[in-house]
Amino acid sequence: MVSAWATSQRLVLGQVKVDKKFNKITAIPALIKVLELKVSIVTIDNLGCQKSVMKSIVEQGGDYAITLKNNQPSLYARV
Repeated sequence: MVSAWATSQRLVLGQVKVDKKFNKITAIPALIKVLELKVSIVTIDNLGCQKSVMKSIVEQGGDYAITLKNNQPSLYARV
């Protein structure tokens, strides 16, 4: 299950069930598409450190803070 939380309000804003055909990397963009992100900051762990995820967030008017680990070697080296 991939969930979107509004932490200060303690609310679950949306969820996408991950089954055999999906994995968390493909579920994150599906969840982002159903959220209203204008004037929002989206935080995601290193699993969400994907160009398509960041692009979707920005296209919907949001900003992001995403964890970067060495699972993205070239980006990690630049940072």
